[in-house]
Amino acid sequence: MRARKTALFAALGCAAALGLAAPAAAADAPTISAPASRQGYGPITLTGTAPAGATVALYESAYVWNDFYPSPDYTNGGTISTTANSSGKWSLSRIVDSGFRFYVMAGGVESNRISVAMGIVPTMTMTASNGTVNVNVSANPTQPGLRVHIQRAASGVWSDVATGNTVGDASIFTTTLSGQGSGTKSYRAVIDGDPENNLLKGTTETVDINVGSGSGSGGGTTPTPTTPSVAAGAVQFSKIQYNSPGSDTGSNTSLNNEWVRLTNKTSATINLKGWTVRDAAGHVYTFSGDYRLGAGKYMYVHTGKGTNGQPDSKHRYWNRTSYVWNNGGDTAYLRTNTGKSIDSCKWGNGSGVTYC
Repeated sequence: MRARKTALFAALGCAAALGLAAPAAAADAPTISAPASRQGYGPITLTGTAPAGATVALYESAYVWNDFYPSPDYTNGGTISTTANSSGKWSLSRIVDSGFRFYVMAGGVESNRISVAMGIVPTMTMTASNGTVNVNVSANPTQPGLRVHIQRAASGVWSDVATGNTVGDASIFTTTLSGQGSGTKSYRAVIDGDPENNLLKGTTETVDINVGSGSGSGGGTTPTPTTPSVAAGAVQFSKIQYNSPGSDTGSNTSLNNEWVRLTNKTSATINLKGWTVRDAAGHVYTFSGDYRLGAGKYMYVHTGKGTNGQPDSKHRYWNRTSYVWNNGGDTAYLRTNTGKSIDSCKWGNGSGVTYC
C-alpha cells in the first residue's frame, strides 16, 4: 500500500511540474441542496447532481447529534436511495421533525453536507371568564423543554405575562392568567428557538379575547377553530397491529389486517373531524367528516380499502394499496385539525403488535 501511494504522489508531482492539472475526481462528486428551513413537521425536497445513472444514497443526522447514518426507509424497509437521470439530476423527498443534516453518496464519493432548520409553529387556545384566562400552547414539531412566552399587547407593546416550557412528548404548555381586567385583550404565544436542534423561533397570530367583566360575568373564547377542552392524551393509541398476521402479500385483506386502534380516555364525546393519523414517513390519514368518538369508546383505522362504518361504526379505512406501518420500527402520531399533538406511539422490531 505504501509503494502505491508513493507512486501516486510521484505521478501527481510530475503532473504539477509539467503544468498539468491533477486528476479531477471532484468533478464526479455528487451535490445536494435543499430549502434552508421548513415550518413545522413535514417533508422537504432534496435535489442535486451525480454522474448519470449513478445510485444516490441519502445519509442523515439529527442536527444535535451530527452522527450520520443511511436514511431509513420507514415505508418499504431498507434505506433511501434514488438514481440520477440521464442529465445527472436527482430528487428525493424526506420527512423532517427537527433540524437535520444531510449528504449523499454516489459511486463511493461523498457530497457536500447541508443543514435544514425547522421553524417552530406554535398553536394557542384560550378560554376566559371574570378576568381569568386559561391558556394552552402546543409546539410543532413536538419538542419538550422549549421556552414559551405568553404575551399581552398594551399600547402596541408586547410584554410577557407568563413564561414556561413545553412538557412531555406532546410538547404542551398550560397556564392560567389571573387579574387580566375586563373587556377584550390581545395575546400571542412566542416559542424561543433552540440552536442546539436548529429550531427557529415561532410566534402565533394575535388572539383577541373578551376576558370578561373581571367581577363575575361575561367572558369568551378564542375564534380559532379548535376545541380547547381536548387535552393531550384525551384520545390515545391503545393498540396497533403494525404487522399483518401471515405473509405480507399486499392483498386488501392483508392491508386491512394492519390497523391502529384509538380510544377516547375522557368522559365526554370527542369529534375527530379533521384529525390526522400519520407515520414517521409522513403518510397521513385524515378524518374527513364528523366522527364522534364516545366517552371510553374505541375505533379502528385500517390501512386498506373499505366502506367507512362497515361492518360497524367502529371501523374506518385509509384506502391505501400499500402498507403504512414499518415492521422494523415506526412511530404513530395523532393530531387535531389544527395540528395539536394529542398522542404518539413508538415501537421497534417486535411481535407485530403493540399496546403503546
